[in-house]
Amino acid sequence: MFADHTWLSASWERPLLIVATIAFVVLWITLRRLNRKRPTDIYDPQRAWLRAGQYFIACFVVSWATGVLPTLLTTPFARPDQTSDAMWLLATVGLFAIVLLGYGIVWRGGTVSHSRPLFLITVIPFGILWGLSAGQLLLSVWALVEMTGLGPIAAAIGTYLGGGMLNGLWHSKYWDIRVSPDHNILETNTQKIILAHTPNLTLCLVHMVVFANPHVFVLAQVSALTISTWVMHFPPFWGTAAAMVPQHKPEGRPRADLP
Repeated sequence: MFADHTWLSASWERPLLIVATIAFVVLWITLRRLNRKRPTDIYDPQRAWLRAGQYFIACFVVSWATGVLPTLLTTPFARPDQTSDAMWLLATVGLFAIVLLGYGIVWRGGTVSHSRPLFLITVIPFGILWGLSAGQLLLSVWALVEMTGLGPIAAAIGTYLGGGMLNGLWHSKYWDIRVSPDHNILETNTQKIILAHTPNLTLCLVHMVVFANPHVFVLAQVSALTISTWVMHFPPFWGTAAAMVPQHKPEGRPRADLP
């Protein structure tokens, strides 16, 4: 699905890589300077945005390198025969319904915003970028498995096991500490994994195996993570040092310790 693209064969690729490299370096230098001036044992919204920006750029570059991004840019959201296929329509609507229920109800029920103000002007763009990046990164794992010559079922299994494990480690060791603000409720973490994260990834991969629609996969991640960003009230990038709070644990707090 993603193996047919030749590197640097399109006119947009070199400018993309140049801009991505410059942006990554600027973010890295800025973050390094802030790290020298501010304590490392606190959550800092400004540094969270800088770290997230580096992650977003890295995901897009990996997506380009594995052929995922070129495929997304050069293929339609769905084939003409699919848009008139009742089975495709039912499966796609069902997929998004489960994702929306999982994150809009289950994930929301296990999340707390700690009275942070909600700024939709920054929350929505952040959630979209997060979903685009995470979705492409997971599809990049699919593309790597696909390069071995194995079929879509093997690619789906490899993405579920490899991508799921890497994503879990990334969140527990870095993202949910240095990027996402304190939002988890300890007692609900397992429920969120079983009823939100697992159905999301599983059904998206099944949809990929059956229908081969990478756009649907990415859009599902955009939906899930935009809801997540909204529910946790992700702080805006203009948060100053006065908005910094003590560093939190990725697993969150017990319900009894919540204010």
